[in-house]
Amino acid sequence: MTDQLLRGEIPESQIRFAICEGAAFCSEAASRHQSDRISGRLLSDALVCAALLSTTLKDDEKLTLRWIYPGPVGVITADMTERAQVRGFTQRVTLYPEVKSLEDAIGGTGRISVVTSTRTERLRTGITEAVFQSVPRDLAYFLSLSFQIETALSVAVRLPEQNPQQIRSAVGLMLQPLPGCDPLRFEAARQSVERPEFQAWLESAPRGPEEILSRVEAEGTPTVYDIVEPAYLCACSRGKAENVLRMLDPAELTDMLEKDGMAEINCHFCANTYVFTAEELGRMLRQSQAGNA
Repeated sequence: MTDQLLRGEIPESQIRFAICEGAAFCSEAASRHQSDRISGRLLSDALVCAALLSTTLKDDEKLTLRWIYPGPVGVITADMTERAQVRGFTQRVTLYPEVKSLEDAIGGTGRISVVTSTRTERLRTGITEAVFQSVPRDLAYFLSLSFQIETALSVAVRLPEQNPQQIRSAVGLMLQPLPGCDPLRFEAARQSVERPEFQAWLESAPRGPEEILSRVEAEGTPTVYDIVEPAYLCACSRGKAENVLRMLDPAELTDMLEKDGMAEINCHFCANTYVFTAEELGRMLRQSQAGNA
């Protein structure tokens, strides 16, 4: 199944929705980071949430999400652009078999922070407690409390037994009220997708958008406005990695050159490694010294 992200409304109930199928981009993320079945599941939850939230962004906006948990997984980071380009990583990727459940990996109440920005400025930030010990539920709580956007989020990820990096399905649903929505009507819709029975149904088999929306307790016929294909895409490059090295003090470049004879820059988001030879470091050092003369 091709990854897809749908955005639409249920006009009669004044509720907007987004539905994401992201097995391909979640599999790519898990493969890049060599995630196990626990860290891969938590990373997939975060990436699907990020893709769903991309439907709320305006041109040139980016959203960065950080779940900061006290358990072994540590920090989960994900960000996205308005074009549904997502990327992310977990602080620890090797958890299983020492950690056998998502709850144990999360380890209790943490914090969640969200930053909305553009290329030139930071637009909005917020941080709240992460009390539900669930990536989607904690994000929905944050949006409702800190950004004052009532939100329901549900994500289901299906992993194979033998190869957890080849994810079978990663589907998510987001509901938010439109202006004028009856709060009681939205609460009924929210509860219908936050029940354990709905989560179990969502995880039990591949589910299509029409089937998922039929389970939402909301009056009216859903209308889909657009469909895009989300992707795992990192903005890192060799040029950007070189710029990081050029920002170092000449003494630090000299130390790298003398001790290691090379330098490696690793991107946390996509796990790409950029290697710079002694010759390249020497050129940067000479240019840095010339500039400081």
